[in-house]
Amino acid sequence: MLSRVGARMMREIRDCDESFVGMAIRVGRTLSATKKGLKKTRSVKASKAAAKKSGGSKGQLGSSNVKGSVTLHLESQIGRAFTEAELVDGLDEDLRDAWEKLREFAADLGPQRIYASALSIMFARKVCYFFVRPRKTFIEVWIFLPRAIEGLTSMHGPTKKVRYCNLFKLVHADQVEEPLTEWIREAFDFAPGLGKS
Repeated sequence: MLSRVGARMMREIRDCDESFVGMAIRVGRTLSATKKGLKKTRSVKASKAAAKKSGGSKGQLGSSNVKGSVTLHLESQIGRAFTEAELVDGLDEDLRDAWEKLREFAADLGPQRIYASALSIMFARKVCYFFVRPRKTFIEVWIFLPRAIEGLTSMHGPTKKVRYCNLFKLVHADQVEEPLTEWIREAFDFAPGLGKS
């Protein structure tokens, strides 16, 4: 069973990497249904088959219009989309300095997309390699790596390439140095590039 933090993180990154999240969620649902001794009904199977035939939004991941369900839900509740500036607006001076230093470091790594999605700011090549979620007293930095980092909260989902989600809590600009910068650089190198398949 996914932990509360893990489930929230999985919902948050849906539109960042549809294949990784989708697979992890499907496995989580299958495991919970298996534990309960439940089987999928024919109507559920039929609705999924119909969605596949209609070619839903999953095939349009390259499009900038495609949004995850969490983002769509928040936008419908509030009536508009969030911007990067709005997400970091309430940060105190130390956290704002840390955010600016982290963003500058990540932007200098190479070509990528940096965009706001729901309550997070995503850094993506072809897929998301890390994202940040501003909080009142710290900034959550979630880094996707092929390994778990000892000492950090981490979780993973079964995929062709095993990817671990590692949580780093950033509280001051002085923390934006090794080993954090090395982990982000490793995640950038691990993520498929914009021009690669």
